[in-house]
Amino acid sequence: MKTKYIITSLLSILLTLTSASAGNGKTIKGFSGGMMVHTGYLSGGDNPRNYNASGATFGIGGVAKLHLTEHFRAGFEGYFSNMGLKKDIVDGSFNKVFWTGALADWYWKIGKFYPYVGATVGGGMETAFYMFEGDKHDWLPEANAIYNKKPFFAFDPFVGVEYAVGEALHLTLKADWLLAVNKDGLNRPMGPRIYFGFIFSH
Repeated sequence: MKTKYIITSLLSILLTLTSASAGNGKTIKGFSGGMMVHTGYLSGGDNPRNYNASGATFGIGGVAKLHLTEHFRAGFEGYFSNMGLKKDIVDGSFNKVFWTGALADWYWKIGKFYPYVGATVGGGMETAFYMFEGDKHDWLPEANAIYNKKPFFAFDPFVGVEYAVGEALHLTLKADWLLAVNKDGLNRPMGPRIYFGFIFSH
C-alpha cells in the first residue's frame, strides 16, 4: 500500500506543478500524465538456491511529463510489479518490484499517432519470498524458504506509441526492459513488460 501512496502523491504533486507552470506560455509547451497497467514475462535467478524464478508479472503505475519542446518531454514515473510463483515452488511465493525515477523521451506526430522512445533513470526495491516446501495455509514454521529485500539502481529504456482519442485524451501502448543493478550486479529475474493506459494531456 505504501508504494501506491507514493505513486499517487508523486503524480498529484507533479500534475499540480505542471499545470501551474504550463500557464506561463514560455518554456513549457504543455504537460501530460496518466495511469498504466502492465504485464510481462520475467525469468532468471540470483539467489543462493539457484532457483530460476520465471512467470508472468502484473502491475500498475503512473507517469507525468512536461512537454519542453515540440519533440522532447521530461518527467517522472513509478510502478509496482508483482510476479506470483507456482512452478517448482509452493504457491504463495512471489517476487515484487517497485521502481520510480526521472524520465526523458522524444516523440513525433504522425496523424493521430505519437510514437516515442526514451528511458527512465532512478531506483527501486525488490522483495522476494521463495518457499520450496510446506503449506501457506498452516501456521507452522517453514524451514525451507528464503526471504530477501534489496534496493537497486534502475535504468529502464522504453519505446511506445500514443493514439489521440481526442485533444486531451490519449491511449498509450509501451514496452520496456527494466535493468536493475544492485551491489551484486545485474538483478534477476528480468524481462520485457507491456503497458497500456490512459494519458491526459494539455
